[in-house]
Amino acid sequence: MTKGVLGIVACPMLEDELLYGITNDPEEKNIFLIENKHCESIRKKMERKGIPFRMVTENEVFNRSFDMEGYSILIKMNDLALHIEPKNLRELVEKDVAELNPFVDAVGAYYGLCGNYGWDLTEWAKENGMKPCEMFRDATGRVCDDCVGVAVGGGARYLELEKTYTGMFYVIPAIAHNWRPFMAAGDSAKAIASMDKEMLEALGIHDEDSYIKWMFNVCGYQNMVKMDTGLEVDRGEFDREFDKLCEIMELKPIVIGDGWMTIQPAVDIYRRSKGFLAGAA
Repeated sequence: MTKGVLGIVACPMLEDELLYGITNDPEEKNIFLIENKHCESIRKKMERKGIPFRMVTENEVFNRSFDMEGYSILIKMNDLALHIEPKNLRELVEKDVAELNPFVDAVGAYYGLCGNYGWDLTEWAKENGMKPCEMFRDATGRVCDDCVGVAVGGGARYLELEKTYTGMFYVIPAIAHNWRPFMAAGDSAKAIASMDKEMLEALGIHDEDSYIKWMFNVCGYQNMVKMDTGLEVDRGEFDREFDKLCEIMELKPIVIGDGWMTIQPAVDIYRRSKGFLAGAA
């Protein structure tokens, strides 16, 4: 029987992978979700899946004002747009891991490199004398690049994906559901405001969606690749959101071929993170 507290620091873009690990673990567990403005999506999904959990505040965690007995999971969700500034993302995630360290026995960081070449939280935690920590990795142990890399198994598979589907925009369910904040990351409005009105008119930019469309054109995207992870709660919703995104961006929809998608990184990060706890199988 597992005993201890598994801390989770996660990006909403990878919350489906977290919920897959939780729901496919038959062991009894207590789940605590830290209340903040980034937790709403996973909260709704846990409610829809019938996963028992309790909302807590950061103050309650830091003041140890509730008990986490047996096997407990403490989840903190972060802003999904952190990837826009890799250095800031790295600093925030490391800060989260350090702050949770006194209250947990291990940490699962549901993140890839996200632009931080050579980053490895497992090694960072060891070097700084912290509890064990894990990230998404491919089958060889290499940290996955990002949320798309997690979906295809990272490493060499990601390179093959880019060779096979060159110059295309990849869309997993989390991207389809969160495409505006994911792609604009709050900066498109600032960019539009800084541009001359005549230039905006010439480029056909009149709102944030048209700005993103213009960016796609600049990047040379003509096709959008649908990548179904199979982990989302509502598969029909993914179909609708993907089709709508293709329509707005005027890109041709392509469905990824068989054999590309994998849950290996999702299975392994949960297994390895939990494995740091006492009595874990």
